[in-house]
Amino acid sequence: MNLFVPERFAEHIERMALGIEPVDALRSGRAAHPIDVALDGVPLPLPRVLRRQRGLPEGTDVLARVPRHDSCLHALLYRDGLKSPIKLRFNDKTRRFVPRRISYAIPAAITTPSPRVRRPAFFGGAAYDVSETATGLRGRVTWTSAGETPARWVRVEASLNGELVGYAHGDDRGEFLLLLRSRAGGLGGLPSPLRVQVAVFGPPAPPVPPNPRLPKEDPLWDLPLEEIGLAGPDDVSPGEKRPPVPFAAGTYASTPDSTRANVTFRLGAIRTDEPKFFFMP
Repeated sequence: MNLFVPERFAEHIERMALGIEPVDALRSGRAAHPIDVALDGVPLPLPRVLRRQRGLPEGTDVLARVPRHDSCLHALLYRDGLKSPIKLRFNDKTRRFVPRRISYAIPAAITTPSPRVRRPAFFGGAAYDVSETATGLRGRVTWTSAGETPARWVRVEASLNGELVGYAHGDDRGEFLLLLRSRAGGLGGLPSPLRVQVAVFGPPAPPVPPNPRLPKEDPLWDLPLEEIGLAGPDDVSPGEKRPPVPFAAGTYASTPDSTRANVTFRLGAIRTDEPKFFFMP
């Protein structure tokens, strides 16, 4: 039975189950650089025969993608059997943006009104295009002061007089790019040098994989899964809520060794000489 046109016409309707508008958190606008959006799972390599048949490049995996349009938006179309929640992984192999994993709840009935468009924010990675006039810090986090084991997927907060003036996501190498917001110095000209408290948040100990082969099969195996429900405000998409600890209870926390009360920032420059932060598990 047709819904919109007379029965003498053939009708085919596509409905959107979930729309994704990736946002560049540091520029507060739509992310123009492509971000790979896939249904979450272990990204096993696609067999060579299938890659050749479909004309796909080397390294293509079996995960189903959410198509990206020329408007920089992604649309997941409704299909029978689509289950809630929908778990997605966002990755950028060029390292302009730090990956995220987010779980979205959607109604079982496609006709049920709900927030079907989400705007997850992504923070700059090692290859992010930074303005020459930006004020910030490139830092590194490890699990001990002497060791070189990176603390993966940390969150970094910069605060001044109790106000959050900068936020960053760490990558799988324990590296982060922290850029201060323009209001960091309050009204008037920014003081120079600017001293800010920087706190790094992470799990209490390095996550242990449930399967010893998992780290080799999935480079994002320990990336926290952030969840967005149907009810209430969406405080997850902006990326400033501390995520849950992978494979354990609780949320991210800072330690005395990962917090510094007076980190000096030079106006219009990105510092790279700050000693590394570390956790003591």
